[in-house]
Amino acid sequence: MNDTTIIFNVNAGMLIVSMAVFFISLFAIIWKGKKEISDAIKEEIMPFKKTGTNIVNAITEVQTILRNKFKGLNIAHSLVEKSGSPLRPTEYGVQLIKESGLEKILDDNKDFLCTKLKASLPKEYTEYDVQEKARSLLIELKDDPILNPVKKWIYENPTDIEVLLKVAGLWLRDDFLKQPRSINKDQENNKKN
Repeated sequence: MNDTTIIFNVNAGMLIVSMAVFFISLFAIIWKGKKEISDAIKEEIMPFKKTGTNIVNAITEVQTILRNKFKGLNIAHSLVEKSGSPLRPTEYGVQLIKESGLEKILDDNKDFLCTKLKASLPKEYTEYDVQEKARSLLIELKDDPILNPVKKWIYENPTDIEVLLKVAGLWLRDDFLKQPRSINKDQENNKKN
């Protein structure tokens, strides 16, 4: 038997380019698939995210009802503010302040609100007086047109408006005292414990 030698004359440059195109194409296919998978997962999770928000709102409602029904009942855990000195909004409370439009109202009407707050304070007020008067001032302004955007948001996202106004009062307190607006982050609490 005679051996026949077959010689393929392959250009080395063409081989390298072909391999590069192959791997880039493979990478593109994998990357495109990754985005499609990611989008599908996000789409599937979306109903659970909305349900979670509804559950949080329901818990806030229950807390409010209990506080109003049983004066003096102190619920140890609140979703929108954390106890401490001073009281500060939680990350969820801040989210509500921002989403409802209260942050913009506080920013746009800072001088007006601080003037009204100062007029309601006793002559020798404490920081506690400022805090409580700021909270009650925003509740008193509930029917003022200045809060119409918030009421529209509340109508579309059922939440107790007084709970929202009380937590926003903590930022009004900070504005009046010329302090940075406070926020109670869970990560900070975990470091202290």
